[in-house]
Amino acid sequence: MAQINEQIIRAVYAEMLSYKPALAKQLVTDDDEDDGEIDYRLQGDVIIKNFPWPIGVELRRLFSGSMRQFDRSRLDQIFKTIERTMQFISFAMVCQLWQEKIKQNLVLTDTLKKDFESRFCLLGMGNFAWIIRAIGNFFEDQKIGWFMKEMSDTFDKKFYAALDFWVPERNEIGHYQINLTQEDIEKRCVEYEEKLTFILQKIAFFANYKLVSVRDIKVQKTRIKEAKFRHVIDLLNSSDSDFKAKELDDFQFSESNAVMVIKTMKSIGEHLNLSPLVIDTKSEVLDNKDKFSIKKDIFMYTKFRGDQLFYVGTEVTEKCDLRALSNYQSLMDEFKELMRVFN
Repeated sequence: MAQINEQIIRAVYAEMLSYKPALAKQLVTDDDEDDGEIDYRLQGDVIIKNFPWPIGVELRRLFSGSMRQFDRSRLDQIFKTIERTMQFISFAMVCQLWQEKIKQNLVLTDTLKKDFESRFCLLGMGNFAWIIRAIGNFFEDQKIGWFMKEMSDTFDKKFYAALDFWVPERNEIGHYQINLTQEDIEKRCVEYEEKLTFILQKIAFFANYKLVSVRDIKVQKTRIKEAKFRHVIDLLNSSDSDFKAKELDDFQFSESNAVMVIKTMKSIGEHLNLSPLVIDTKSEVLDNKDKFSIKKDIFMYTKFRGDQLFYVGTEVTEKCDLRALSNYQSLMDEFKELMRVFN
């Protein structure tokens, strides 16, 4: 009989392996196992490490020992996992549309502009689903290629419908608008895991990309050679929060203090900048008392209200006021520019 988490892990791992066969090398097998089958928990670690951290950390919680019962805690964690997944996908799509609109001088439809303005200042699962479908359809209509090229094949009507399923469920069950019996909870855990598995399989191609944070950019220039830019980056794909730093040399530079998706760890090259929607505070120096409320984490934008940006942490669970960040004004300027470009 399959253990709890086993079916979802084996299914997602198999799909991830189809995109990146080299992942099999990350598994450490136990030769003493009678049947020779790889422990699914090792596959779970590979999945966690190869999804962007905002998704990976939620899967780490879902796969943890404290979530091995079909109870309300597990049901809530399933909801949180799908919500963070949809949030990350929608931010990647918004940031590429922002980039393409400037580069190609795209003209957005009046409906897309109007609805985006009303939805993006206060985000929730319904808005994430709308953003993914609306921008996905716009890219298809305009015949624009995705930075993550696999999205063209995997993000289809069936995928959008699978995301739409969660919105009324979240509103009704996730916000405790109805009382569930233990039997109801168990049934929904099984059903929702199947639907979560489908979504994770559709985005398994994320294993081909890396989420990084640009900690510093150093210029190297001599009299007889072109300038090179050494990027000091943190890799934000990990099974724990001890992210690994790396230095990359390039003849082009990226944006400072940015969180971005890149295609290879050998070069910054072509990249997708997710700031100011995804930010990294780990390099912030707490050099005055005003900064003591800042937690070091990866944060994701949730709302803009009263001329203030609000973020939610990935590991930090309490609310944090990030206005004391040294680059907060830059984040605010970037966000307002994003809204201006879309309108």
